[in-house]
Amino acid sequence: MARTENTMARSPFTPAPDIERFLGAPADLVLVRRSFAFWESRERVHGTVMWGRPTELDVDEMCGVWDAHVRSPRGSDPTLTDIRGLESIDVLAFDRLLRAFAEHRAVWIARTGPQAILHGGGFSGAVILGALQLVGQGYRIGAFDSSRAAFAWLGAPQVERDVELLRASLLEAPDIVRRVRVTLDEQPRALSARDLARELGLSVRSLQRHLAAAGTSIREERVRHVVARAERLLEGTQLDLAAIAAMLGVGSAARLVTLFRSVRDTTPGAFRRERAPRPRKP
Repeated sequence: MARTENTMARSPFTPAPDIERFLGAPADLVLVRRSFAFWESRERVHGTVMWGRPTELDVDEMCGVWDAHVRSPRGSDPTLTDIRGLESIDVLAFDRLLRAFAEHRAVWIARTGPQAILHGGGFSGAVILGALQLVGQGYRIGAFDSSRAAFAWLGAPQVERDVELLRASLLEAPDIVRRVRVTLDEQPRALSARDLARELGLSVRSLQRHLAAAGTSIREERVRHVVARAERLLEGTQLDLAAIAAMLGVGSAARLVTLFRSVRDTTPGAFRRERAPRPRKP
């Protein structure tokens, strides 16, 4: 499980708590939900990573995120849909996908750019790929079984490594870890161990046991969450470290530096300098 933690430490994508924050200024952000994650790179390319067995509610939420992004100023940027982690999709979920493409067809076709579908082998992958190609008639779609080829076709080979690291961090994490992270990201306030367990329908002891089996802990996940929130404030505001530490309930700027370094292997100051806006290409 150490490999998952190291992978996450290298991934440049910062979790966004909601779609409004996600659709802010262009940045390396990821919006994680139960069976999918929507990411966007500052290189003006975005995409979706899907896994497991999405339900009708999952697909409904995913289509809502797609629609909001399509209608944003960056809706026409190149898109990658990664379905390699999908195991199946139930009938109701597939029907909801068909209806969403029908309902939004005029707007989505007019506003979306090139879309690459990255698929795996096997019967399930072939069925899901065929379904996406069916509902995606009229769009500029390319199907690939190689991430390198997919990103090259989109004209964004420079982001392949970062997105693959993100995918690994999402799919290698057990379901309980993803649920904890989604719950923490959705809450506007810091959650105690008891509150977190209650949100997940577990006792604190059960949650601790499940996370220990996954190679992490409540403390580690809360630290990760604090660092992710710190990243958003470092990148999106000019607040100094003392102010950010106070907002996050960390206690001091020195403590924030220690936590940040433990997760990101760099300092908040270095992170802010690295993420400073770059001159736009002509």
